[in-house]
Amino acid sequence: MDNKLLNLRKQMKKKKPVFARQQSEYVASLKKKQWRAPKGMHSKLRRKRRGRMKHPSPSYSSPTAVKYMHPSGLIPILISNVEQLSHVQSYHGAIISRRVGMKKRIALLKKCQELKLSVLNIRNVPGYLTIAEEQRKAKLETKKKKTLKKDKITEAPQDEKKEISAEDKEKQDKEERRKVLESRR
Repeated sequence: MDNKLLNLRKQMKKKKPVFARQQSEYVASLKKKQWRAPKGMHSKLRRKRRGRMKHPSPSYSSPTAVKYMHPSGLIPILISNVEQLSHVQSYHGAIISRRVGMKKRIALLKKCQELKLSVLNIRNVPGYLTIAEEQRKAKLETKKKKTLKKDKITEAPQDEKKEISAEDKEKQDKEERRKVLESRR
């Protein structure tokens, strides 16, 4: 069944011409493979005159069985959390959303390996997992170093404040009150 669908997909791709933009062969700045509808009043392509380039129309569309199929023969499903993996079946291919962070992405890939699902937007899943886990560990280590530096910086002034005697505290309070009263005048 899958081979028939793949062959059908290949046949449809061969039949479909490349719809080029009008005069893209003459003007270098126009992209060849990007279709734009011709809008000129005297445009022969807009009038669909004989001998001109192909015009896209519904007749060129693929059959529904092949329509959103990946070149591997699987139907892609966008995944953004582990719960959505329960909906994926053998004829589906998982595509992990680009908005998923590294932590959740690693969890999704491990779950895909357990369920033996194919991930379409990552070629080498085990290799990607090792690299991603190393990056995550390095990031966590740098975070720990930063928090330790912050803790050291904040700890030093706190120790000095603890050493201040009760009499010095009273003097500081009086000075602060005096400054507040002066500012109000």
